Amino acid sequence: MKDKVLRGITDNKFIRFFAVNSTATVQEAVDLHNLSITSSVLLGRLISGALMMGMDLKSTNDSLTLKIDGDGPIGKALVTANRVGEVKGYVNNPQAELPINKDTNTIDVKTAVGNGTLTIIKDLGMKNPYMGQVEIKYGTIAKDLTYYFVASEQVPSSVGLGVLIEPDGSIRQSGGFIVQLMPDTPEKVITQLETNLAKFPNLTDVMDMGFSIEKIIKKFILKGFKPEFLEEINAEYKCSCSYKKFENGLKLLSKAELQEAIEKDEELVVHCHFCNKDYKYGKTKIEKILETM
Repeated sequence: MKDKVLRGITDNKFIRFFAVNSTATVQEAVDLHNLSITSSVLLGRLISGALMMGMDLKSTNDSLTLKIDGDGPIGKALVTANRVGEVKGYVNNPQAELPINKDTNTIDVKTAVGNGTLTIIKDLGMKNPYMGQVEIKYGTIAKDLTYYFVASEQVPSSVGLGVLIEPDGSIRQSGGFIVQLMPDTPEKVITQLETNLAKFPNLTDVMDMGFSIEKIIKKFILKGFKPEFLEEINAEYKCSCSYKKFENGLKLLSKAELQEAIEKDEELVVHCHFCNKDYKYGKTKIEKILETM
């Protein structure tokens, strides 16, 4: 079954929502980057968040990036998604691992991230991308995104993200939801939504019980409302790197530097952080790049 991202609104038009099942997509990221359990949980949460936020973009050419810059052992983490459900990402220290938090019996993502910033970048095809940034106050990613929506976009929101991992490190379940209040939402609607969220158990545990992400929205998150699913798209891990794209990057080098590589018969190697591929440029390819400069 393919992963999917959903977008909708309640029939009273007071609550809009996004939801995602990202299990296979996160597994692909884990396999590509050989992630530790801690890194898998962190990157998995970012992937789910980015997929849902990406669905709110207007154009298929737009993109959204979530970036974590923390002083914890994981270091920096970055995920980029677009409007059609394609996502990619990486962490600086993919093998960073922390013991289970004994107090909560959960993966200690907060300590792994440490103190720092969460940055949201939206490339909307304009001269300069939109950029919003908040302090990492919680380290859970879900609460930090909730804080971002209120602080930077002034949209009352609640974000839920989860990654359930097998003892061998494989992804058992991964998903998320975002609910957002529209302007002038009545107090009774807000109270009902807050009650639903307070009663809702762990997201991935409910997914593991066999509930689809649609049923979770209907029966738990938006219980008592009438959610209308407006759009559904497939989600997948997809890197758009290519020899041609990295050629453009090599053109940032001077002609003298490229000529020196030719004379020394050196092979230029460019590494893609998103998919771990190496692109090698030998003498013939470098000569062709020089011809276009």
